[in-house]
Amino acid sequence: MQTEQDWLNFRAQFPSLNNRVYLNTAGGGAVSKRAAAAGIRYYKEAVSHADTYWDVWLAHSDEVRQQIAGFIGTDADGVAFIQNTSLGFNLLARQFDRPLNVLALDREFPSCTTPWLAAGHQVEFFPALPDGSVSAEHLDKYIDSTTDVLVLSSVQFADGYRADIGTIGGLCRSRGILFIVDATQSICAFDIKMERDHIDGLIFSGYKWATAGYGNAVLAVNESVRDRKHGSGLVGWRSAREPYLLENNRIELTASAVRYEMGHPPFPSIFTLGEAIELFQEVGVPLVSARILELSKRLRNRLIADGWKIASDTEAQHGDSSISGITLIETDDAAAIAARLKEKNVWTSARAGGIRVSVHAYNTESELDSFCEALGQNF
Repeated sequence: MQTEQDWLNFRAQFPSLNNRVYLNTAGGGAVSKRAAAAGIRYYKEAVSHADTYWDVWLAHSDEVRQQIAGFIGTDADGVAFIQNTSLGFNLLARQFDRPLNVLALDREFPSCTTPWLAAGHQVEFFPALPDGSVSAEHLDKYIDSTTDVLVLSSVQFADGYRADIGTIGGLCRSRGILFIVDATQSICAFDIKMERDHIDGLIFSGYKWATAGYGNAVLAVNESVRDRKHGSGLVGWRSAREPYLLENNRIELTASAVRYEMGHPPFPSIFTLGEAIELFQEVGVPLVSARILELSKRLRNRLIADGWKIASDTEAQHGDSSISGITLIETDDAAAIAARLKEKNVWTSARAGGIRVSVHAYNTESELDSFCEALGQNF
């Protein structure tokens, strides 16, 4: 059980929060001192030792690979380090040797859908229920015998709806459909496990809720995806089964997800991400989730009491399981309101016709009060 002092100690890892009311983790999270130190340590080693540390860095990368595999409930052979979520979806979309029928929510983030379109696949979009939710029963109405892939974000970027990934994954598994999940808006905030939740491919960037800064991401795929013919996928020297043979006249791919990394690993990004996630492992993701939900519900209750309307209010129908750290407030002229809040050093985002407020475990009740007061005084 975390006390308020424990959360203040956790918050102390994020000094950027001291000088602003930062409620924009869904846009980009604060970076912890520990995560930054891990990246800096790599550069100090490179300055002092040049490339003589290659084997050390490679070994540490594999340690982080093992760490993240355990964190997301898969095997280390299925984990690849990449630069961003968009690259991950492009790598997946280009590995198949025939056009696929892909099903996606009509309000998904573009990185989840446009790579499939660009690779020549057919993408069919389905709507959410009127309250913004997506149940397995509702989704089943749009699945047919031709559906090959379902793409879904675990948490929607605009309104923060959190899907029941395990149930939806079970439906996909029972129907022989590949289930690909973008966890960028949930990783480190809510627990997700690939094997348990029947996820075939999991992609996430670390710069939001994982608080690892830009330039680090993970593409994790299970064996059924890795066994698919690689088709027109991108490759490099480390994609080979025996990379140090440096064969340039044939392609025999490694069975592991390292094939997706193609070339040298992005060492500083890997080390930063590993350290960032370790901080959340030490606290415990269930406690982080509980803290986020506590703050989110407090914010929503205050906003409703003040007369504001929550754009996607699924809590009454689906309970805590449908809400996340993101709250979307319906309002006219959201961009102008967000700009005026920024002038007061209150940081949010204008999204989907509203003000998007995102709270992480490092935020405080007093920050939520400050936000609501700024909103009420001026608008």
